[in-house]
Amino acid sequence: MKKIITVVAISIIFTTQLYAASKNPLKIFKKEILGGDAKKKMSLAYDSLTKHKDILRYNEDEKAIEITLDYSMKGHPEDWDLSDEQAQRWEFVTKKKNFYKLGKEVYLKYKFKVNPGLNHDANIWQIVGTENDGNIIYPAMQIMYTTNKDDLPNRVQFYFQQIEEVFWTDKDPTANRFKKSMYKFDMGSLTPFKKEYQTLLFKIKPSKEEDGEFIMWVNGERTLEVYGPNLTLDLTGGIAFKIGLYRYWSTEEAERDPKLIEPSTLSIKEYVISKNCEKVMDKKKCDYKPKERVSRTKYKYKAKDRHYIPEGAKKIKRLTSKTEAKRIDFQGTKPEFLAIIKNKKDEKYLLKHQGYSKDGAAKDGLSKCVENFSDFSDLENNGCYVHYQKKITLF
Repeated sequence: MKKIITVVAISIIFTTQLYAASKNPLKIFKKEILGGDAKKKMSLAYDSLTKHKDILRYNEDEKAIEITLDYSMKGHPEDWDLSDEQAQRWEFVTKKKNFYKLGKEVYLKYKFKVNPGLNHDANIWQIVGTENDGNIIYPAMQIMYTTNKDDLPNRVQFYFQQIEEVFWTDKDPTANRFKKSMYKFDMGSLTPFKKEYQTLLFKIKPSKEEDGEFIMWVNGERTLEVYGPNLTLDLTGGIAFKIGLYRYWSTEEAERDPKLIEPSTLSIKEYVISKNCEKVMDKKKCDYKPKERVSRTKYKYKAKDRHYIPEGAKKIKRLTSKTEAKRIDFQGTKPEFLAIIKNKKDEKYLLKHQGYSKDGAAKDGLSKCVENFSDFSDLENNGCYVHYQKKITLF
């Protein structure tokens, strides 16, 4: 009898906890969305917005947390009161004492989709460089989207940045600014990132030496490999991670008409960090080692140097690297599959799209077709369909 009572009591407690969690999206985010090291080693960023009831929603059908930011929520003073731009964020970040030291491999899984409004850009994931005490000093790598007409609009991009100097100015003494070499990789149109959850996997070995590694898989496809030094600033002791929505725009644009900065929503279904690869991805990916450590990518990219200072500002403090980052020449990868895409409403339409997996060639091809037939939105996939697929060459 006692055993029955104990079981019933435990069941009631468990049910009560689940019910409480269902009423609290922040608890669901911490307990169910975050996994592995992310669950215990991350917390809300100090400069994050905190009105969770307005920002967070649990989508029970999709089992995902939705993060929504609106201009009316303003932002932390350090983001909102800058001389040249405004920003607002809801981010979780690696706790200061839990930063990942140089030379140690770490693995991540990130499953998300995004529904952005217009006239802003936003980061939705970042690796940041830290000092030896875990204090964050600069952005190293990030995934971001653009909706601003002045940039390449409605795209998703990956940034790989080599920071040469971190500095502060008399105009904005709390804002870190940077002199850097930056590689911008075009991950494609926002359309598939809005329609379906994307699964990104990462292998990261932060290092100032030649043993550094960064590998990214997108929906099962290996899309980017970078080998060699990936952190060059002298004071760097390791890395931390940021997950969430951090969006920004020019102050001048907001002053013209704040209503132009439309709301945006990031939906996160799963985010896992682990030092054990097989807790994040399958054994085949864990065992992957290239015959040659050659940096390569399936994406188009641009390399540029950036050293931006607000007009009339003077530097009041700086951290400078003695090491000059070497330029990386990425080799392109060859697509392995071909998908032939047609449209039910246009017999003449034919798109031959190459991809790095069978599913990838079809999905990317369909996305390009859908964008061409916006008038047929009443049809599934706007009338676009996969007519034929085949393998074309070896990877």
